[in-house]
Amino acid sequence: MGEIDEGLAQLKADLVALKDRVDLSKYVAHTAASAEPSQPATTLMHVRLQENLANVASLSRYLWSRAANYALSRKRRLEFSEQTAALPPGDLSVALLIAESTRDAFLEFNEKFPQRSSEVGELLAYCIAIEQLGAAQLAAKMSLKTNNNMPVHGLDGIHAAVEDGWLMLYFLESKLSQTANAGVADFAKSVAEFTSNKKQYKREYSLVRDLGNFDTLDPKSREVALQYFNIMASPDEAPRRERYVGVILYSDEKLFKDLPPVEKQQLPGFHEKELASVYKQDLDHHQKAAIKHLTAHGADANKCLLYFVVVPDVDELRKLFYDVMGYVPKAAKP
Repeated sequence: MGEIDEGLAQLKADLVALKDRVDLSKYVAHTAASAEPSQPATTLMHVRLQENLANVASLSRYLWSRAANYALSRKRRLEFSEQTAALPPGDLSVALLIAESTRDAFLEFNEKFPQRSSEVGELLAYCIAIEQLGAAQLAAKMSLKTNNNMPVHGLDGIHAAVEDGWLMLYFLESKLSQTANAGVADFAKSVAEFTSNKKQYKREYSLVRDLGNFDTLDPKSREVALQYFNIMASPDEAPRRERYVGVILYSDEKLFKDLPPVEKQQLPGFHEKELASVYKQDLDHHQKAAIKHLTAHGADANKCLLYFVVVPDVDELRKLFYDVMGYVPKAAKP
């Protein structure tokens, strides 16, 4: 057990070093969370307001600012850092290469079929996993695509942290939906499909081992880290827990439209507090919807963590994200 403890301590330090910086709470507020041990663990979040208006424009800009860290492999990012450091003072030419490489990793946006471009939800899930769970990204799956018009198959993301003597593996699934119920129904279906697909399950671990961010560690640290992901050779050796994280980004225009009118005497943050007081009443409904759908699909609710993130219109956020990215929409065929 001593060797495992020593290895976990090393792995914990390495995961802390690999964890990116995220300040999502400046743009998305934590509204309410279910009490332990209520299952599935459920958290409500909402886009922050600029006085009485949902500030989706700032959220879209922030998500784009995190996109390079999310989409590019750690190795590629370090290469860009080295190139930048070698330039004369004030030379920002590498920044253009970084932006271009990041854009190329995302699906092209088609105005006729906007629902095909859901990667803004995957990027949001990446930020939530880091900020809410303290978990580092293990593999930049978008960097593995060979065609930016095709989605990434399998999980949306894999993150990890060491907690209380356990290696915590977080399997991320994001869903963009017009309602919370529809989004969590899609999540439950995805969890059930993944847990029943042993081939895909093994493939996700192989991606971390063979193509993940551990290749930037020194040889000794990398060897220690990878032993925890060799589930074929020693599946029960490491103290490992797996959790499925669902990020449900959904629309609720009425929630934001029903805020009190603007008045001169209102204190800063007034409308956000009003919104939170109404929105937190949805916690019980969303959690019950989650347990209903998870149970129907035979998924284990005890192994699920759910984050519902509400905005007035997910399609608006999606379009704003692609606008700030600088993508020219792909022409829709008549």
